[in-house]
Amino acid sequence: MVSCWDTAVLPYALLGCLLLTGYGSGSKLKVPELSLKGTQHVMQAGQTLFLKCRGEAAHSWSLPTTVSQEDKRLSITPPSACGRDNRQFCSTLTLDTAQANHTGLYTCRYLPTSTSKKKKAESSIYIFVSDAGSPFIEMHTDIPKLVHMTEGRQLIIPCRVTSPNVTVTLKKFPFDTLTPDGQRITWDSRRGFIIANATYKEIGLLNCEATVNGHLYQTNYLTHRQTNTILDVQIRPPSPVRLLHGQTLVLNCTATTELNTRVQMSWNYPGKATKRASIRQRIDRSHSHNNVFHSVLKINNVESRDKGLYTCRVKSGSSFQSFNTSVHVYEKGFISVKHRKQPVQETTAGRRSYRLSMKVKAFPSPEIVWLKDGSPATLKSARYLVHGYSLIIKDVTTEDAGDYTILLGIKQSRLFKNLTATLIVNVKPQIYEKSVSSLPSPPLYPLGSRQVLTCTVYGIPRPTITWLWHPCHHNHSKERYDFCTENEESFILDPSSNLGNRIESISQRMTVIEGTNKTVSTLVVADSQTPGIYSCRAFNKIGTVERNIKFYVTDVPNGFHVSLEKMPAEGEDLKLSCVVNKFLYRDITWILLRTVNNRTMHHSISKQKMATTQDYSITLNLVIKNVSLEDSGTYACRARNIYTGEDILRKTEVLVRGEHCGKKAIFSRISKFKSRRNDCTTQSHVKH
Repeated sequence: MVSCWDTAVLPYALLGCLLLTGYGSGSKLKVPELSLKGTQHVMQAGQTLFLKCRGEAAHSWSLPTTVSQEDKRLSITPPSACGRDNRQFCSTLTLDTAQANHTGLYTCRYLPTSTSKKKKAESSIYIFVSDAGSPFIEMHTDIPKLVHMTEGRQLIIPCRVTSPNVTVTLKKFPFDTLTPDGQRITWDSRRGFIIANATYKEIGLLNCEATVNGHLYQTNYLTHRQTNTILDVQIRPPSPVRLLHGQTLVLNCTATTELNTRVQMSWNYPGKATKRASIRQRIDRSHSHNNVFHSVLKINNVESRDKGLYTCRVKSGSSFQSFNTSVHVYEKGFISVKHRKQPVQETTAGRRSYRLSMKVKAFPSPEIVWLKDGSPATLKSARYLVHGYSLIIKDVTTEDAGDYTILLGIKQSRLFKNLTATLIVNVKPQIYEKSVSSLPSPPLYPLGSRQVLTCTVYGIPRPTITWLWHPCHHNHSKERYDFCTENEESFILDPSSNLGNRIESISQRMTVIEGTNKTVSTLVVADSQTPGIYSCRAFNKIGTVERNIKFYVTDVPNGFHVSLEKMPAEGEDLKLSCVVNKFLYRDITWILLRTVNNRTMHHSISKQKMATTQDYSITLNLVIKNVSLEDSGTYACRARNIYTGEDILRKTEVLVRGEHCGKKAIFSRISKFKSRRNDCTTQSHVKH
């Protein structure tokens, strides 16, 4: 388009501006008049285009974009006086040897005036420069031309032709044909194919085809669906951004979008009015599913006036997002450190982790070293990890107790600070004897004996130790045995207590076991008379632990005893006695053992008496009247251990003496005892 200041027509336009720019509403030519009438004109390639414009005011020419003002084949005569009384302006446009790509809209328009508020008055004509060898004004064969589209809006495939008589077909790769229907899809030889409401079906490779003189011509277009989806906006480094006076500020704003989205990025910042920052932008297409747009803001030699809020604004169509970051500018570096909690902190052994933290404000970021008891912590144990201004201790143990010091230093500013915190590692009470005791059943304490009971305790803080007494529950039913349980009522003991057994003393002492200070508490029983349960209870603020010592008094040696009154002769009574501790055994019975085919058989003995229960034991007597030689054999008392469930046997061998004490009679009638005796006064043998 040529205006008053277009260099190609500057002298002539200036002349028109200085002379007469129009004649008002009385002029007959309200719009310029062209020598070629109608809206379009068809000419052949190689011919000369001659076009004259006449008007009542100075005017200029507007040409197709494919016609260059510098083309030597183009000439435009200056406006000169013409018409009635030489008060009109005329100019001519001449284009020698017109080519197919000169096809387009040629316009003559009045030059605007400062006092005119009307639209520009103009006249146009569309010139077709027909060329059978070039039916399309623009050919895109190897590389398709990119056409932007938005779903739901008008889409133009600009395959304009050099002649209005050329028939053009629109196809979509690979096999679809888009046929004009006069409504949704129409054909315009000046514009191309017009699709009123584009859909996803038009996305892809489209081509316009025309056959002229038996030759097929194609020009290709690639539709690009543009979206306005902004997925994410970020600024790096993250807020807040801290700088020293004189340093360089660099902020990188990134906008992540869908592949077909384009954005406009801008910044708001304190120095925007004076253009303190330089801003450069780029696009990263290396991602397969997204576009990443970058806008990098840079300020050299920052000053206090550059501190404040920086906002990156991202816009795409109707979509908008922004992201803020705060910038702080300091005159010099600084360090401030305080305890986040108390100077003395406590934790518990066994925790998965514990964090020692300090409240630090510093800039620039200082170097950090943690010391434990004066030595670098991370060199002492791999369980120590430095995270920011914190020291994380993994799998806490008592070894982690001590003094921890954080060292902070900024070398360039010659600033150094340190602060110490003490860590106490508490331990729940532990009783050493509980971990080493593995007896399947409790021990027995002889009646009237003096006994020493101990508890070796460890814990932090040092636990308090008390002794308790749980009396046994006495059951007077013949079908059930006495039993003891710690669930019964308990009583706290002291040296003067007369509960249960007489206490001689209760004492405590400190001792070192496996390198650890432990407390040994001792309870001395002066006279073992009463069965029950002694409990050693240790507690501190972390927890409580208890060890129960079943104190079963026995009047039976080893808790199980079998006796034979005397070795009977034929016709006399056999009397056996079995005594067991009633807190350790149950289900007492006598059996006779026989060996058959090298297998020992247990035979029950009928007519056994009921067992009798005393204070500490159960007695089961066996009496067989009027015995004969066949009653000889191995007799066993069987009882079941209450705690292990195991059946325990105590055996005794009985040899019944005959009326005539001769070896032949004995050997013939009791062959299995043939080497057992040499005379008639054989003793019984008890097997355990």
